[in-house]
Amino acid sequence: MIKFFRKIRQRLLAEGNPKRYLLYAIGEILLVVIGILIALQINNWNEWRKDRIKEENILHDLAKNIEINIQTFQNDINLLEEWGRSSEIVILALENKTVYSDTIRNHFHLARITKQKLFVSNIGFQAYKDYGLDLITNKNLSAEVIKLYEFTIPSILSTNDLVNEVDAEWDNHIVQNFDFVEGVGLTPNDYESLFADHYYVSWVKAYNQGRKSLIKTDQTLIKECENVLQLIRNELNKSNSQ
Repeated sequence: MIKFFRKIRQRLLAEGNPKRYLLYAIGEILLVVIGILIALQINNWNEWRKDRIKEENILHDLAKNIEINIQTFQNDINLLEEWGRSSEIVILALENKTVYSDTIRNHFHLARITKQKLFVSNIGFQAYKDYGLDLITNKNLSAEVIKLYEFTIPSILSTNDLVNEVDAEWDNHIVQNFDFVEGVGLTPNDYESLFADHYYVSWVKAYNQGRKSLIKTDQTLIKECENVLQLIRNELNKSNSQ
């Protein structure tokens, strides 16, 4: 192609027609410019396409992480409800002065458990931040994802940390009145003495109320996660239909 243009230039120079040569030179320059612009456009499109592939992968990762988190919060609810049922059985047994049995004994340990530490899956969100928060083209979706991971989840979990905090005096009371039996857990030293132990009963009730509060916040987290998850799925479906 270069040899072809060179021959044309040489022929025009040989003809001695400056006007025709000037027009040709301008045309050649325009062709070069157009070629450069087309190459840049193709390169930009390739980069855009690479970003869209990254975006789709990030959305899939975010969806998987949110699904894991929803299951984590639901599992926490299940445990809190189980511990709550044990607390209610213990309270009812003490208030009614029910005869001690292995069935009742098995619930004292679970009634003592206040909560568990929750770990949130955020690998997809960390990858999103590493790529750049402008990678997701749907700005509303991007804002909702950022809000979920940087505000909603941290603020609720930090509030949960304050619920059912272990009290030193309460812990000491447990040590004095309970033994830890291998395979069973906490068992009372003197079951019947707990009938009149209003301090113990009040703490069991307080912790159970705290669990109910934690269940509500878990339910809120599940709802918020489900809302963002649906937005992600909508975006993925829109991309697949294009």
